[in-house]
This record gives sequence, C-alpha cells and structure tokens, in this order.
Amino acid sequence: MKIVITGAGGGHFYPLIAVVERIRKEVFVQKIVQPDIYFFSDNPYDEKALFESQIKFVQIPAGKLHLYPSIDTFTGFFKTIIGCFISIIKIYSLYPDVIFAKGGYSSFPILFAARILSIPVVIHESDTVPGRTTKWAGKFALRVALSYAEAVKFYPKEKVALTGQPIRDFLIPPADYERVYGAKDRPVILILGGSQGSKTINEAILRVLPELLNKCDIVHQVGTNNVTEMKQISESILKDHQFKDRYFMDGFIDPGIFYSKVDMTITRAGSAMFEMALWQLPMLVIPIGEAVSRDQRTNAYAMASRGVARVLEENNLGNAILMTEISQILDNKENYAKMSQAGKQFETSRNASSVIARELIRIGLSHS
Repeated sequence: MKIVITGAGGGHFYPLIAVVERIRKEVFVQKIVQPDIYFFSDNPYDEKALFESQIKFVQIPAGKLHLYPSIDTFTGFFKTIIGCFISIIKIYSLYPDVIFAKGGYSSFPILFAARILSIPVVIHESDTVPGRTTKWAGKFALRVALSYAEAVKFYPKEKVALTGQPIRDFLIPPADYERVYGAKDRPVILILGGSQGSKTINEAILRVLPELLNKCDIVHQVGTNNVTEMKQISESILKDHQFKDRYFMDGFIDPGIFYSKVDMTITRAGSAMFEMALWQLPMLVIPIGEAVSRDQRTNAYAMASRGVARVLEENNLGNAILMTEISQILDNKENYAKMSQAGKQFETSRNASSVIARELIRIGLSHS
C-alpha cells in the first residue's frame, strides 16, 4: 500500500505526522505490511520528523496565491501551474492508493493531480472557516474530517466526520489527567507565538515584562529569527530585576515539555489550541488580524465560546488590558477551574489520528 500526505506549514505538517504515527501502529495491530508513505510538498519542513516516521519527501513547486495584487501572486501562479504538471507525472508514476491532505497552497498541485488521475482523497480541515484548497477538494474527496463543528456547513454532510484535531502522541496527556492549580508559589505562563514566533506578542510582553515577572514565571517562545534581539532587550529591561532568572526565552520551545508544568498559555489561534485544551490549560488567545489571516479570529472566538479561552485582539493589545486579561485567568480560581474543566470537551482529539488512520487504511486497501 502507498499513501501520499500533503500540506503546507507547521500547522498542517505536524497533524500529518500525528496521523502517520497512528497508521504505523494500526497496520502493526492489523498485521498488515507497513505502507510506503510519501510527503509531497514544496518544503520538507522538518526533515528529522520525516526520517523518524519513515516518510519519503517528494518536492513539488507551489506558490501562494494572494487575494490582493502582488508580484508574489504572479510568481506563485506560475509555480503552482508547474507544480500541477510535475504532480501529475509523479503521482502517476507512483500511483498511490490514497492521498491525505491537510490543505494549504502546497497541497493544491497534488490534489489537482489526484482529481485528474482519480486517486482517492481524504482531507482534514483544522479551522472554523475552510481554506480555499480544502474547500475545493471537499467537492471530490471521499471523506472530510473536521476539527470544528462550525466548518460542517461548507461540505457535503454525507462526507463529514467531526474527528477533532490530530495530535502527536507525545503531546497527548494521560487518559486520567486532571489539572491542579495553585500548588506552586508562583504561576507559570507559557507564551507561544506560532512556529516563527510573533513580533507583536513579543513586543507586548516586553512592555509588561518587569510587572509580569513580579507575579509569574514565564516561558517564552520568541521565534528563531527574533532570539538575538529579544535577548538583548530583555536583558536590558531586567538588568536589576529580582526575578530576572524566572524569565526563560528561546527561539523554539518543545511545548510537550511544558504543558504539564505551566498554568496558562498566551497563544495565537492555531491548531495548538487543541493540545492546550486537552491539557486543560486556560488560554489567552491573541489572533492574527483578519487582514493577514481570515481564520484565526473565528478560531479564537470558537474556543472562547467553549469556555477554554479568553480573546484579546491585536488592536486592543495595550499594557493595562493585557495585564487585566492575565489576571482574569490566574487570580480568579473559580474562573480558572471552569476554563480548565472546559478542556474536557476536546477529548475527541485524543483519538482523531486513529480515526483518520483507520479510514485511510480502509480506503487504501480497497483501492489497492
């Protein structure tokens, strides 16, 4: 059996890896020969993860197509056209039994080839509002898996399964996990601004850092490109601060190490929110503005409506408001407990990867 996975960016890539982990386990349990798995995309994203999961990378050119006029849209259009022709050739020569797509611009050429060559397709959408690629692919995909119920209306109902978010095994808490708050002398905040960090969030934290450190310990992912600048500025700001050693900052942080050790997160509105919800971690969500990302704001408010998050929009990111929002979570134990318990609504994500993996195996075996 041959399986192709495809998607663009870390928010798509790591859920793909989560599903592959479960495919490997599922075929072992079912006593099926391990499938050959290929990742088709414009970029390998994480070569170590591909190697560890025994996934072969196949590079396919692709470009982002913006809705506004720009030179990137012009060049991206031609990259995508070239990628479609290359995908048809490579998909035909490989002829996989099933393709699993997470969306994003780099998955379009592969899905286009699958449509032309009648290869079975399964897609997963992580957002409340589908991206253009997954919305289009939903018209011919055999199955559509969703993280949010809000996205059901965009797809044929007979194809849809509300699976939750695929999460890698090491990021899933034990089945009997219960968060306990208040055991430590000082609460700990984990700040994640996405895989590349967030200059907006970094700058906001720096403005309140001395005040915030008086009451909390902080673990801050600043983004690999921002480390030098953030180190210089934070060291200057905290030069004589009595709690300067309670601020830990790095370019990239493995959140799996910290989810059980921190008390709340400040985050963007990406798919990592499902991991935080499973760990019963209250969130302060600062979505990227709609001019840049059309889905983060609706994702953030979807989480807020479920009780696990508070939302602070970028245009309201003042010092006093930021400190007040943090206090609303950490200083009100009754409110904290409600937010933490609300995370139990997301238990479906614990098994999302298995549900999708079993369906991919079923379709792949029937096709082969």
